[in-house]
Amino acid sequence: MTGLSARTIASDFAADLVGADLTVAKPAPLLDAGAEHLTFVGDTSRFAEAFERAALAGAVIFAPIGTTPPVAAAGALILVDNPRAAFGQAVARYFAPHAEAGIAETARVHPSARVHKTAHVGEYTVIREGAVIEAHAEIRDHVVIGRDVVIGEHALVKSQAVVGEEGFGIEKDSDGNNFHVPHIGSVRLGAHTEVGNFTTVCSGTIAPTVVGDYTKIDDHVHIAHNCHIGKNVIITACAEISGSVVIEDEVWIGPNASVIQGLTLGKDSLLGIGAVAVKSVPANEVRVGNPAKRLGDNKK
Repeated sequence: MTGLSARTIASDFAADLVGADLTVAKPAPLLDAGAEHLTFVGDTSRFAEAFERAALAGAVIFAPIGTTPPVAAAGALILVDNPRAAFGQAVARYFAPHAEAGIAETARVHPSARVHKTAHVGEYTVIREGAVIEAHAEIRDHVVIGRDVVIGEHALVKSQAVVGEEGFGIEKDSDGNNFHVPHIGSVRLGAHTEVGNFTTVCSGTIAPTVVGDYTKIDDHVHIAHNCHIGKNVIITACAEISGSVVIEDEVWIGPNASVIQGLTLGKDSLLGIGAVAVKSVPANEVRVGNPAKRLGDNKK
């Protein structure tokens, strides 16, 4: 983006600008920031040396409200409540590439599926019968979207993900042989959700597996059939969520954590790295270990 100024950025974030209205050309880490760079600092004590160096070199810096620039600073400060969040939003708004609307030539979209004209469908992606891709959703390359799946507005499904194929529901027939229980409930991904690379979100058995608005699912995650996941949940890499699990709003699940089938993780609860939940977790509780045990309260 050309012609971007510090004052424009500050105005867009309804923030105070301290210093000159400098030109911004690109983002940079605090340690590397200089003239025409946009960066951020969250803890001005811990990163005092890097902050001073960037300010003296002429960087435009998102900084906590109340921060003052070093003496003789050539840079400028944009004062916000959460510098890291503001920096991330600024990078997304001004610098990050955006997928063009449309369907790649190599993609296969069933005639009964509906893809909004503002959505993006990437190379070699398959969208099956009855699926709905809503406005501004981005479906990247080599993705499979199953029958009747709904992908909400502004959702992102990264490459190699599979959303809406059968879950692993096995029963015995009258002869004692395993058979696969059909899963026809499909999946509903809410608005602004994210599904990572090589992640699977399985179809519900009869009713859909549901992922709430703004929930972010990392790479290499497995979400089994009939799960109901709330809003603003974070599920990090390699986590495994078994069937019929309820995850309430604002839950955080650490890398490699596992949740046995049928449990409920209460609002604002947290599972630590590698935790194995074999019992439901109350709201606002932190659990760690195998089996997962209470560590304390989740104090955000």
